[in-house]
Amino acid sequence: MNDKRLDFLLAIHNHQPVGNFRSVFEKAFQDCYRPFFEEFRKHIGLKLTVHFSGPLWEYMQAEERVCWNLIRELVDKGRVELLGGGFYEPVLSVIPEEDRQGQLEMMSRFLEKEFGTRPKGAWLTERVWEPNLAKTLARAGIEYTLLDEEHFHYGGIADIHKIYITEDEGYGLKLFPIDKKLRYLVPFQKLNDVRAYLDSIRSQGGLAILGDDGEKFGLWPGTKKWVYEDGWLARFLDFLESEDIRTRTYSEVLEAYPPEGRVYLPPASYEEMMEWVLEPQDSEIFLKLKEQSPPQARRYLRGGFFREFFSKYQEANHLHKRMLFVSRRVRVKGDAEARTELYKSQCNDPYWHGVFGGLYLPHLREDAYAHLLGAERRLPRESGWQELDLDLDGQAEVMSQGEIFGLLLKPSSGGSLIELDYYPLSRNLTDVLSRRKESYHARKAAGSNDGKSIHEISKELPSGAERLFRYDWHRRASCLDHFLHPATTPENFRNIDYREQGDFVNQPYEFKISGTSLSLFRDGHVWMDGERVPLSVQKVVIPRDEEILFRYTIQNGSERTINIRFGSEWNFYQIPEEWDLGATDVRLVKGKVILEAQPRPEFWNFPLQTLSQSEQGYDIIHQGICLLSNWKITLPGRAIFSAEIRLREHRL
Repeated sequence: MNDKRLDFLLAIHNHQPVGNFRSVFEKAFQDCYRPFFEEFRKHIGLKLTVHFSGPLWEYMQAEERVCWNLIRELVDKGRVELLGGGFYEPVLSVIPEEDRQGQLEMMSRFLEKEFGTRPKGAWLTERVWEPNLAKTLARAGIEYTLLDEEHFHYGGIADIHKIYITEDEGYGLKLFPIDKKLRYLVPFQKLNDVRAYLDSIRSQGGLAILGDDGEKFGLWPGTKKWVYEDGWLARFLDFLESEDIRTRTYSEVLEAYPPEGRVYLPPASYEEMMEWVLEPQDSEIFLKLKEQSPPQARRYLRGGFFREFFSKYQEANHLHKRMLFVSRRVRVKGDAEARTELYKSQCNDPYWHGVFGGLYLPHLREDAYAHLLGAERRLPRESGWQELDLDLDGQAEVMSQGEIFGLLLKPSSGGSLIELDYYPLSRNLTDVLSRRKESYHARKAAGSNDGKSIHEISKELPSGAERLFRYDWHRRASCLDHFLHPATTPENFRNIDYREQGDFVNQPYEFKISGTSLSLFRDGHVWMDGERVPLSVQKVVIPRDEEILFRYTIQNGSERTINIRFGSEWNFYQIPEEWDLGATDVRLVKGKVILEAQPRPEFWNFPLQTLSQSEQGYDIIHQGICLLSNWKITLPGRAIFSAEIRLREHRL
């Protein structure tokens, strides 16, 4: 063995989410995955470690046989080692242990059946690490995984060019640190810069370890031209063959080198992820601290923790806890198809948000709920109302699941409807995203983007973005009770340019279950001419086979007359062509579901739109529609106003 040769470990991770558009899959193979492996095939002296997520394997098997056969050929020749992982790319640490084992085994069996190889290593989704994953992975037959170098710095490890080992409850797992500088050099910088850095690793007697997203080889902005048309990848692979470098698979290196030592690493992900999870004000403080601190402080300067996405975004938490609820039921009463549906719903992308759309992409959230509801459709339904703390905030929610509609209400927050499921289409009709402040809303573009990673690219806010910098003061749930000044206009309501006259929208309601009915009630107040006037609201929810009734009773608790506008707010995930506002009703999902109200209200509506970051820049995304059924009412002393809202299935 020539001791001067540098061992270079290159791992490529390719992923597209469950539910992503077919056109994205097609473009990814055309512009990125297929040309990468076609070029790699020409360089017969090189080896590579590869991970494809389950959605890509399934698509490739059905639609991309050229790429499929190319991968098989490279595996058969010993040039490619395949990595395992959770089949549908879940963040393993936030799903139950039984589901972790199921997802890992699903991938291992798939690779063994289709490629004749059972994986020794696993790609860890978004490199989200928690110490108990050592036991999870080892129990699944996994010998090693790859973590970002930041994990090791937080654990007090300075040398990131070695192999390490960790354990949990005596289960051992080998760990490879991914070199962050290599991640930013390849493929964004010139080969001379890459050569100089690799030479520095060689001089220290270390391993060059790179594991990163394959999409940066053609799918990220500007990379198709740079990587293929301008020939960067071909030159890079030529360079690896001609220099004193030996490319090896991770398993080969494990056989050649013992671990440097045992380490215990704290929960972490890659550096950018731990910044994205922070609230805007915390992010600003953290970035200033990083700028002001010396390099040796990096061990003690960490951002947030992945699970904090469930605190930052109510919608992410709701999806996560809804998934856990379905998982518990599937484990007890589910069949193989229900488990597959559950596993698809666990795909990580809609559970968080960073430089990629993730949670902000409604089609990904919609698909996650579709698979959750698809699993539930294969389970026996619980009759009647169930009381439970689904979101684990210490407050009770109330659930009803029929054959047509499913309901989940939150008495502690306005007696609101936080999920309305339409089972015939496996559709959560109230799956919208509230408008909230993000750190990147205040950041300005600066300088050139040449030679920059996607994490470094500066982005200009689009024209007209300022109109979206109006943030919701309450969760965009449904069946929310507003009391507005009679002069309030639809534009005032849309722009959040009004004063709420009541204390009902996000305040606690009491509740009582009586047979098939759920009663929600609150003794609150409205403000009239600076005076706090008592007012009570009761809403009774009655699910029936093909409809749901919401019966309102509003009573003036004083002797004075109240003149006010009462509105019931509803937020639906509907794209423009799916819904229609008629003279007397609102038609949803192309007329399959109808909302009616008596007495006849005014229907105010506006599109819910958010501004979010993406790979390309900034996106204005349609999240759904906000509908306010509202009435101008006059209530003399002790008088009552009654109204009814009906949601019914309309069979065409």
